[in-house]
Amino acid sequence: MISRLVILLGCATLVALAQKDAPTKEQALRIAVADLEKIAKELPEAVAADRELTELRKRFLDTLQMMETKFKERLESYQKSKAMMTAEAQRKEEDDLRALQQQYALYQEEKFGLQGELARRRDSLLSPILKKVQEAVATVAKEERYNFVFDRGSSFLLYAEDKADITYKVLDRIKRGKQ
Repeated sequence: MISRLVILLGCATLVALAQKDAPTKEQALRIAVADLEKIAKELPEAVAADRELTELRKRFLDTLQMMETKFKERLESYQKSKAMMTAEAQRKEEDDLRALQQQYALYQEEKFGLQGELARRRDSLLSPILKKVQEAVATVAKEERYNFVFDRGSSFLLYAEDKADITYKVLDRIKRGKQ
């Protein structure tokens, strides 16, 4: 009888401890997803930005194609008439061909490079749209009491509560050498 009482008391203690540490409904971790691709398709300014970037990219590609065609025509002409040219004329034509190649590469970098015109235009068009979406996600997350919001298509974190940031705890742990 006493052993049953001890077991019952032990079980009751375990249940009480488990309930004490269990998150309440208000404390439960809440995670949501938002489909950024769908949001982008529904925002008129995002559709307009995409259209403008597509047109700009096409114009740049058309210019590159024209430069490439010009180079190929000059190269073909040079190869056909090379045998009849003087050494000086050959050197000059080869220099001109190299200059065309350099112009092509420079144009490509100026338009399509990481700091190129297309990237700068993309940033200028998309930055206000992204800011608008981020603000809306944060507002909805706070109103609906979500701790985290991820993008459905990429699992990219769109929102996190400030209290979930453990940066300084990690830095403290590293500085104290307790990895």
